[in-house]
Amino acid sequence: MTRGGAVRRARSAVVLVLGTVGIIGCGDDGEAPTSPEPEVTWYRDIQPLVERSCASCHDGAGVGGVALTDAATAQRLASLMSLRVSEGDMPPPVLDPSCRSYEGAERMSLSHEERLLFDAWARDGAPLGDPVESPPPRGAADTIEDPDAALEMPEEHEVSLDADGNEYFCTIVDNPFSEPAWVTAFEAVVGNPAVVHHMAVYRDLGGDAGVGYGVAPGTRAFPCRNPVIELDWQLLHSWAPGVGVTRLPDGAGVRVEPGEQIVLQMHYFGRRGAGARDRRDRSGYRMKLSREPPRAEVYMDVFGPVPFTIPAGAEAHTERSSAPNEGPPLLVYGVMPHMHVLGRSYRAWIERDGGASECAARGEFEFHHQALYMFDEPLRWGAGDRFVTECTWDNTAESEGQLSLPPQDVSWGEGTNQEMCFMIAYLSKE
Repeated sequence: MTRGGAVRRARSAVVLVLGTVGIIGCGDDGEAPTSPEPEVTWYRDIQPLVERSCASCHDGAGVGGVALTDAATAQRLASLMSLRVSEGDMPPPVLDPSCRSYEGAERMSLSHEERLLFDAWARDGAPLGDPVESPPPRGAADTIEDPDAALEMPEEHEVSLDADGNEYFCTIVDNPFSEPAWVTAFEAVVGNPAVVHHMAVYRDLGGDAGVGYGVAPGTRAFPCRNPVIELDWQLLHSWAPGVGVTRLPDGAGVRVEPGEQIVLQMHYFGRRGAGARDRRDRSGYRMKLSREPPRAEVYMDVFGPVPFTIPAGAEAHTERSSAPNEGPPLLVYGVMPHMHVLGRSYRAWIERDGGASECAARGEFEFHHQALYMFDEPLRWGAGDRFVTECTWDNTAESEGQLSLPPQDVSWGEGTNQEMCFMIAYLSKE
Protein backbone atom coordinates (compact mmCIF):
# COMPACT_ATOMS: atom_id res chain seq x y z
CA MET A 1 0.00 0.00 0.00
CA THR A 2 1.36 3.43 -0.88
CA ARG A 3 1.61 6.12 1.76
CA GLY A 4 -1.77 7.81 2.05
CA GLY A 5 -3.59 5.14 0.02
CA ALA A 6 -5.97 4.38 2.84
CA VAL A 7 -6.55 8.11 3.33
CA ARG A 8 -7.43 8.58 -0.35
CA ARG A 9 -9.92 5.69 -0.32
CA ALA A 10 -11.53 6.96 2.87
CA ARG A 11 -11.66 10.46 1.42
CA SER A 12 -13.38 9.22 -1.75
CA ALA A 13 -15.96 7.35 0.28
CA VAL A 14 -16.76 10.38 2.43
CA VAL A 15 -16.87 12.68 -0.59
CA LEU A 16 -19.36 10.32 -2.23
CA VAL A 17 -21.54 10.40 0.85
CA LEU A 18 -21.36 14.19 1.16
CA GLY A 19 -22.13 14.57 -2.52
CA THR A 20 -25.18 12.35 -2.18
CA VAL A 21 -26.63 14.27 0.77
CA GLY A 22 -27.49 17.26 -1.36
CA ILE A 23 -29.74 15.32 -3.76
CA ILE A 24 -31.83 13.42 -1.23
CA GLY A 25 -35.44 14.67 -1.32
CA CYS A 26 -38.47 14.06 0.83
CA GLY A 27 -39.03 10.52 1.93
CA ASP A 28 -42.32 8.63 1.86
CA ASP A 29 -43.08 9.94 5.35
CA GLY A 30 -43.09 13.53 4.08
CA GLU A 31 -40.12 14.70 6.11
CA ALA A 32 -38.22 17.74 4.84
CA PRO A 33 -34.98 17.07 2.91
CA THR A 34 -31.73 16.98 4.85
CA SER A 35 -30.04 20.39 5.12
CA PRO A 36 -26.94 20.64 2.91
CA GLU A 37 -23.55 20.61 4.53
CA PRO A 38 -22.31 24.17 5.22
CA GLU A 39 -19.75 25.49 2.76
CA VAL A 40 -16.14 25.10 3.86
CA THR A 41 -14.43 28.50 3.85
CA TRP A 42 -10.93 29.81 4.41
CA TYR A 43 -11.64 32.14 7.31
CA ARG A 44 -13.87 29.83 9.33
CA ASP A 45 -12.43 26.36 8.61
CA ILE A 46 -9.05 26.31 6.84
CA GLN A 47 -7.16 29.29 8.28
CA PRO A 48 -7.29 27.94 11.89
CA LEU A 49 -5.82 24.61 10.71
CA VAL A 50 -3.08 26.30 8.67
CA GLU A 51 -2.06 28.55 11.56
CA ARG A 52 -2.04 25.65 14.00
CA SER A 53 -0.37 22.89 11.96
CA CYS A 54 1.31 24.48 8.92
CA ALA A 55 2.55 27.96 9.85
CA SER A 56 5.68 26.81 11.66
CA CYS A 57 7.10 25.92 8.20
CA HIS A 58 4.83 27.81 5.78
CA ASP A 59 4.57 31.38 7.06
CA GLY A 60 6.81 32.82 4.34
CA ALA A 61 9.85 32.96 6.63
CA GLY A 62 10.14 29.29 7.58
CA VAL A 63 11.83 26.43 5.80
CA GLY A 64 8.65 25.66 3.83
CA GLY A 65 9.05 28.89 1.86
CA VAL A 66 5.57 29.70 0.60
CA ALA A 67 3.30 31.74 2.90
CA LEU A 68 0.20 29.58 3.28
CA THR A 69 -0.94 31.94 6.03
CA ASP A 70 -1.77 34.48 3.30
CA ALA A 71 -5.38 33.98 2.16
CA ALA A 72 -4.76 34.78 -1.52
CA THR A 73 -1.73 32.47 -1.70
CA ALA A 74 -3.58 29.63 0.01
CA GLN A 75 -6.55 30.11 -2.31
CA ARG A 76 -4.29 29.92 -5.37
CA LEU A 77 -2.66 26.72 -4.06
CA ALA A 78 -5.82 25.09 -2.70
CA SER A 79 -5.69 22.06 -5.01
CA LEU A 80 -2.04 21.38 -4.26
CA MET A 81 -2.67 21.79 -0.52
CA SER A 82 -5.57 19.33 -0.74
CA LEU A 83 -3.43 16.78 -2.61
CA ARG A 84 -0.48 16.97 -0.20
CA VAL A 85 -2.75 16.83 2.84
CA SER A 86 -4.94 13.98 1.57
CA GLU A 87 -1.92 11.83 0.67
CA GLY A 88 -0.47 12.30 4.16
CA ASP A 89 2.63 14.20 3.01
CA MET A 90 1.67 17.38 4.86
CA PRO A 91 2.00 18.03 7.68
CA PRO A 92 5.02 15.72 7.61
CA PRO A 93 4.46 12.37 9.34
CA VAL A 94 4.84 12.42 13.11
CA LEU A 95 4.43 10.00 15.98
CA ASP A 96 0.83 8.77 16.10
CA PRO A 97 -0.78 10.39 19.19
CA SER A 98 -3.32 7.56 19.38
CA CYS A 99 -0.41 5.31 20.36
CA ARG A 100 0.75 7.64 23.13
CA SER A 101 -0.21 11.27 23.72
CA TYR A 102 2.64 13.76 23.68
CA GLU A 103 3.38 17.44 24.00
CA GLY A 104 2.46 19.49 20.92
CA ALA A 105 0.65 16.68 19.07
CA GLU A 106 -2.25 18.97 18.21
CA ARG A 107 0.15 21.37 16.43
CA MET A 108 1.99 18.71 14.46
CA SER A 109 -0.80 16.72 12.83
CA LEU A 110 -4.26 16.83 11.25
CA SER A 111 -7.09 14.44 12.01
CA HIS A 112 -8.84 12.49 9.26
CA GLU A 113 -11.83 14.84 9.45
CA GLU A 114 -9.59 17.91 9.22
CA ARG A 115 -7.88 16.52 6.11
CA LEU A 116 -11.29 16.11 4.46
CA LEU A 117 -11.99 19.82 4.98
CA PHE A 118 -9.05 20.73 2.72
CA ASP A 119 -10.49 18.47 0.00
CA ALA A 120 -13.99 19.95 0.30
CA TRP A 121 -12.60 23.49 0.25
CA ALA A 122 -10.57 22.90 -2.91
CA ARG A 123 -13.46 21.16 -4.71
CA ASP A 124 -15.76 24.10 -4.01
CA GLY A 125 -13.34 26.60 -5.51
CA ALA A 126 -11.58 27.60 -2.28
CA PRO A 127 -14.09 30.24 -1.08
CA LEU A 128 -12.70 32.76 1.39
CA GLY A 129 -15.93 33.38 3.29
CA ASP A 130 -16.46 36.16 5.79
CA PRO A 131 -13.36 37.66 7.45
CA VAL A 132 -15.47 38.20 10.56
CA GLU A 133 -15.29 34.43 11.06
CA SER A 134 -11.49 34.50 11.13
CA PRO A 135 -10.07 33.05 14.35
CA PRO A 136 -8.65 35.43 16.96
CA PRO A 137 -4.92 36.11 16.67
CA ARG A 138 -2.73 33.36 18.04
CA GLY A 139 -1.41 33.95 21.52
CA ALA A 140 2.27 34.45 22.13
CA ALA A 141 4.29 31.32 21.45
CA ASP A 142 5.51 29.34 24.42
CA THR A 143 9.04 30.47 25.18
CA ILE A 144 11.64 30.57 27.96
CA GLU A 145 11.61 34.28 28.80
CA ASP A 146 14.34 34.20 31.44
CA PRO A 147 16.77 31.38 30.59
CA ASP A 148 19.25 30.19 33.18
CA ALA A 149 21.71 29.23 30.45
CA ALA A 150 22.08 30.01 26.76
CA LEU A 151 24.05 28.34 23.97
CA GLU A 152 24.86 30.12 20.73
CA MET A 153 26.88 29.36 17.64
CA PRO A 154 30.21 31.19 18.15
CA GLU A 155 29.81 33.03 14.86
CA GLU A 156 27.39 33.41 11.99
CA HIS A 157 27.44 30.55 9.48
CA GLU A 158 27.12 31.05 5.73
CA VAL A 159 24.94 28.12 4.63
CA SER A 160 26.30 26.17 1.66
CA LEU A 161 23.84 23.64 0.26
CA ASP A 162 24.86 20.39 -1.44
CA ALA A 163 23.51 19.32 -4.81
CA ASP A 164 20.54 17.74 -3.02
CA GLY A 165 19.77 20.96 -1.16
CA ASN A 166 21.13 19.89 2.23
CA GLU A 167 23.95 20.90 4.53
CA TYR A 168 24.87 19.26 7.85
CA PHE A 169 27.02 21.60 9.90
CA CYS A 170 28.42 21.08 13.42
CA THR A 171 29.97 23.61 15.73
CA ILE A 172 31.35 23.44 19.26
CA VAL A 173 29.61 26.02 21.42
CA ASP A 174 30.91 27.60 24.61
CA ASN A 175 29.99 25.68 27.74
CA PRO A 176 28.26 28.19 30.07
CA PHE A 177 28.21 25.92 33.14
CA SER A 178 30.52 26.74 36.05
CA GLU A 179 29.11 24.01 38.29
CA PRO A 180 27.03 20.83 37.85
CA ALA A 181 23.45 21.62 36.89
CA TRP A 182 20.32 19.84 35.66
CA VAL A 183 18.44 21.05 32.59
CA THR A 184 14.68 21.05 33.17
CA ALA A 185 13.58 22.73 29.91
CA PHE A 186 15.02 23.19 26.40
CA GLU A 187 14.08 25.76 23.77
CA ALA A 188 15.67 25.85 20.33
CA VAL A 189 16.40 29.40 19.14
CA VAL A 190 16.23 29.22 15.36
CA GLY A 191 18.34 31.94 13.82
CA ASN A 192 17.10 31.67 10.23
CA PRO A 193 13.84 29.68 9.89
CA ALA A 194 14.10 29.91 6.09
CA VAL A 195 16.95 27.38 6.01
CA VAL A 196 17.05 25.63 9.42
CA HIS A 197 15.40 22.26 8.92
CA HIS A 198 16.25 20.67 12.25
CA MET A 199 18.87 21.01 14.95
CA ALA A 200 20.22 19.03 17.89
CA VAL A 201 22.50 19.65 20.84
CA TYR A 202 24.94 17.00 22.09
CA ARG A 203 27.70 16.63 24.62
CA ASP A 204 30.84 14.88 23.42
CA LEU A 205 31.85 12.59 26.25
CA GLY A 206 35.36 12.15 24.79
CA GLY A 207 36.04 15.87 24.40
CA ASP A 208 37.25 15.37 20.80
CA ALA A 209 34.29 16.41 18.65
CA GLY A 210 35.11 16.38 14.95
CA VAL A 211 37.84 13.74 15.05
CA GLY A 212 35.45 11.16 13.62
CA TYR A 213 34.81 13.48 10.69
CA GLY A 214 38.52 13.79 9.94
CA VAL A 215 39.12 17.33 11.12
CA ALA A 216 42.10 18.42 13.18
CA PRO A 217 41.79 18.40 16.99
CA GLY A 218 40.57 21.74 18.28
CA THR A 219 38.54 22.58 15.16
CA ARG A 220 35.46 24.51 16.29
CA ALA A 221 33.26 24.04 13.19
CA PHE A 222 33.12 21.28 10.59
CA PRO A 223 30.78 19.62 8.07
CA CYS A 224 29.02 16.54 9.45
CA ARG A 225 27.18 15.19 6.42
CA ASN A 226 26.52 11.75 7.90
CA PRO A 227 24.56 12.26 11.12
CA VAL A 228 25.87 11.23 13.63
CA ILE A 229 29.13 9.40 13.06
CA GLU A 230 30.72 9.89 16.50
CA LEU A 231 29.36 7.31 18.92
CA ASP A 232 30.47 9.18 22.05
CA TRP A 233 28.03 12.03 21.42
CA GLN A 234 25.15 12.01 23.89
CA LEU A 235 22.00 13.71 22.64
CA LEU A 236 20.54 16.31 24.99
CA HIS A 237 17.73 17.62 22.78
CA SER A 238 16.52 17.74 19.17
CA TRP A 239 14.30 20.27 17.40
CA ALA A 240 12.24 20.13 14.19
CA PRO A 241 9.56 22.54 12.89
CA GLY A 242 6.50 22.35 15.12
CA VAL A 243 8.41 21.46 18.30
CA GLY A 244 8.04 24.05 21.04
CA VAL A 245 9.63 24.29 24.47
CA THR A 246 10.47 20.83 25.85
CA ARG A 247 9.82 20.73 29.58
CA LEU A 248 10.68 17.74 31.72
CA PRO A 249 8.21 16.80 34.47
CA ASP A 250 8.59 18.40 37.86
CA GLY A 251 11.47 16.84 39.76
CA ALA A 252 13.28 15.61 36.62
CA GLY A 253 16.41 17.00 34.94
CA VAL A 254 19.26 16.21 32.54
CA ARG A 255 22.69 16.53 34.18
CA VAL A 256 25.36 18.74 32.59
CA GLU A 257 28.89 19.36 33.83
CA PRO A 258 31.30 22.28 33.57
CA GLY A 259 34.07 21.69 31.06
CA GLU A 260 32.10 19.24 28.93
CA GLN A 261 32.32 19.76 25.19
CA ILE A 262 28.94 20.80 23.77
CA VAL A 263 28.18 20.38 20.06
CA LEU A 264 25.35 21.98 18.09
CA GLN A 265 24.42 20.09 14.94
CA MET A 266 22.47 21.97 12.26
CA HIS A 267 20.62 20.54 9.29
CA TYR A 268 20.00 23.19 6.64
CA PHE A 269 17.69 22.59 3.70
CA GLY A 270 16.53 24.64 0.71
CA ARG A 271 16.61 25.04 -3.05
CA ARG A 272 20.00 25.64 -4.60
CA GLY A 273 20.10 28.87 -6.57
CA ALA A 274 17.27 30.48 -4.60
CA GLY A 275 19.58 33.38 -3.81
CA ALA A 276 16.86 35.83 -2.93
CA ARG A 277 16.70 34.43 0.58
CA ASP A 278 19.33 35.15 3.18
CA ARG A 279 21.50 32.06 3.78
CA ARG A 280 23.22 33.17 6.99
CA ASP A 281 22.36 31.58 10.32
CA ARG A 282 23.28 31.83 13.97
CA SER A 283 21.09 29.51 16.04
CA GLY A 284 21.27 28.34 19.62
CA TYR A 285 19.41 27.10 22.69
CA ARG A 286 17.83 28.50 25.84
CA MET A 287 17.61 26.34 28.98
CA LYS A 288 16.02 26.33 32.40
CA LEU A 289 18.12 24.75 35.13
CA SER A 290 17.91 23.32 38.59
CA ARG A 291 20.99 23.74 40.75
CA GLU A 292 19.76 21.12 43.19
CA PRO A 293 19.82 17.41 42.31
CA PRO A 294 16.36 16.45 41.02
CA ARG A 295 14.29 13.60 42.27
CA ALA A 296 14.76 11.91 38.87
CA GLU A 297 18.04 12.29 36.97
CA VAL A 298 17.10 11.84 33.31
CA TYR A 299 19.49 10.40 30.76
CA MET A 300 19.30 9.23 27.16
CA ASP A 301 19.68 5.71 25.86
CA VAL A 302 19.39 4.17 22.40
CA PHE A 303 17.44 1.06 21.40
CA GLY A 304 17.26 -0.77 18.09
CA PRO A 305 18.49 -3.74 16.04
CA VAL A 306 22.20 -3.98 15.12
CA PRO A 307 23.48 -5.11 12.66
CA PHE A 308 21.20 -5.89 9.71
CA THR A 309 21.05 -5.89 5.90
CA ILE A 310 18.12 -4.65 3.80
CA PRO A 311 17.98 -6.70 0.56
CA ALA A 312 17.91 -4.87 -2.77
CA GLY A 313 14.35 -4.58 -4.07
CA ALA A 314 12.68 -5.25 -0.70
CA GLU A 315 9.51 -3.14 -0.49
CA ALA A 316 8.82 -3.60 3.23
CA HIS A 317 11.83 -5.06 5.02
CA THR A 318 11.43 -5.12 8.82
CA GLU A 319 13.95 -5.55 11.63
CA ARG A 320 13.23 -5.78 15.35
CA SER A 321 15.11 -5.71 18.65
CA SER A 322 13.99 -6.54 22.17
CA ALA A 323 15.86 -5.10 25.18
CA PRO A 324 15.10 -6.56 28.62
CA ASN A 325 15.09 -4.39 31.73
CA GLU A 326 17.35 -6.38 34.01
CA GLY A 327 17.58 -3.63 36.63
CA PRO A 328 15.13 -1.54 38.66
CA PRO A 329 11.89 -0.13 37.19
CA LEU A 330 12.41 2.81 34.81
CA LEU A 331 10.31 5.65 33.43
CA VAL A 332 10.37 6.59 29.72
CA TYR A 333 9.67 10.32 29.32
CA GLY A 334 9.90 10.63 25.54
CA VAL A 335 11.45 9.22 22.36
CA MET A 336 13.12 10.29 19.12
CA PRO A 337 12.74 7.74 16.28
CA HIS A 338 15.72 7.81 13.91
CA MET A 339 16.24 6.09 10.54
CA HIS A 340 17.81 7.21 7.26
CA VAL A 341 16.44 7.95 3.79
CA LEU A 342 14.87 4.52 3.08
CA GLY A 343 13.02 4.45 6.41
CA ARG A 344 9.25 4.23 6.09
CA SER A 345 7.75 3.39 9.49
CA TYR A 346 8.59 2.52 13.08
CA ARG A 347 7.03 0.99 16.17
CA ALA A 348 8.10 0.64 19.79
CA TRP A 349 6.32 -0.85 22.76
CA ILE A 350 6.81 -2.22 26.25
CA GLU A 351 6.24 -5.95 26.41
CA ARG A 352 5.20 -6.70 29.96
CA ASP A 353 6.59 -9.62 31.90
CA GLY A 354 3.09 -11.15 31.99
CA GLY A 355 2.57 -10.93 28.22
CA ALA A 356 0.59 -7.68 27.86
CA SER A 357 2.05 -4.77 25.87
CA GLU A 358 1.81 -0.97 25.91
CA CYS A 359 2.49 1.26 22.89
CA ALA A 360 5.45 3.64 23.15
CA ALA A 361 5.73 4.95 19.57
CA ARG A 362 4.19 4.32 16.17
CA GLY A 363 4.27 6.26 12.93
CA GLU A 364 5.49 6.80 9.39
CA PHE A 365 9.03 8.11 9.11
CA GLU A 366 10.24 11.22 7.28
CA PHE A 367 14.02 11.70 7.20
CA HIS A 368 13.72 15.46 6.74
CA HIS A 369 11.35 15.97 9.66
CA GLN A 370 12.66 14.23 12.78
CA ALA A 371 11.59 15.27 16.26
CA LEU A 372 11.86 14.45 19.94
CA TYR A 373 8.45 13.61 21.37
CA MET A 374 7.83 14.15 25.10
CA PHE A 375 4.99 12.06 26.50
CA ASP A 376 2.20 13.70 28.46
CA GLU A 377 2.69 10.95 31.04
CA PRO A 378 5.86 8.85 31.49
CA LEU A 379 5.71 5.22 30.37
CA ARG A 380 6.69 2.67 33.03
CA TRP A 381 9.30 0.08 32.03
CA GLY A 382 9.22 -2.46 34.81
CA ALA A 383 11.82 -4.99 35.88
CA GLY A 384 11.59 -7.99 33.56
CA ASP A 385 9.70 -6.04 30.87
CA ARG A 386 11.18 -5.65 27.38
CA PHE A 387 11.52 -2.53 25.24
CA VAL A 388 10.79 -3.63 21.67
CA THR A 389 11.82 -1.52 18.67
CA GLU A 390 10.80 -2.25 15.07
CA CYS A 391 11.55 -0.44 11.79
CA THR A 392 10.48 -0.96 8.18
CA TRP A 393 12.32 0.20 5.04
CA ASP A 394 11.52 0.44 1.32
CA ASN A 395 14.58 -0.47 -0.80
CA THR A 396 12.86 -0.58 -4.20
CA ALA A 397 13.76 1.54 -7.22
CA GLU A 398 10.59 3.58 -6.61
CA SER A 399 11.44 4.28 -2.98
CA GLU A 400 11.48 7.96 -2.05
CA GLY A 401 15.05 8.73 -1.06
CA GLN A 402 16.59 5.82 -3.01
CA LEU A 403 20.29 6.61 -3.55
CA SER A 404 21.25 3.63 -5.74
CA LEU A 405 19.81 2.65 -9.11
CA PRO A 406 19.49 -0.21 -9.48
CA PRO A 407 18.93 -0.76 -5.74
CA GLN A 408 21.74 -2.39 -3.77
CA ASP A 409 21.79 -4.31 -0.50
CA VAL A 410 21.94 -1.73 2.30
CA SER A 411 23.67 -2.54 5.58
CA TRP A 412 23.49 -0.96 9.00
CA GLY A 413 25.82 2.02 9.36
CA GLU A 414 26.29 5.67 10.23
CA GLY A 415 26.27 6.97 6.65
CA THR A 416 23.17 8.39 4.99
CA ASN A 417 23.65 5.76 2.28
CA GLN A 418 23.41 3.11 5.02
CA GLU A 419 20.53 2.58 7.44
CA MET A 420 19.68 2.70 11.12
CA CYS A 421 16.79 1.86 13.39
CA PHE A 422 17.15 3.80 16.62
CA MET A 423 14.63 4.71 19.27
CA ILE A 424 16.41 7.36 21.35
CA ALA A 425 14.69 7.72 24.72
CA TYR A 426 14.71 9.96 27.78
CA LEU A 427 14.82 7.66 30.83
CA SER A 428 15.16 7.74 34.59
CA LYS A 429 14.84 5.36 37.48
CA GLU A 430 11.30 5.19 38.79
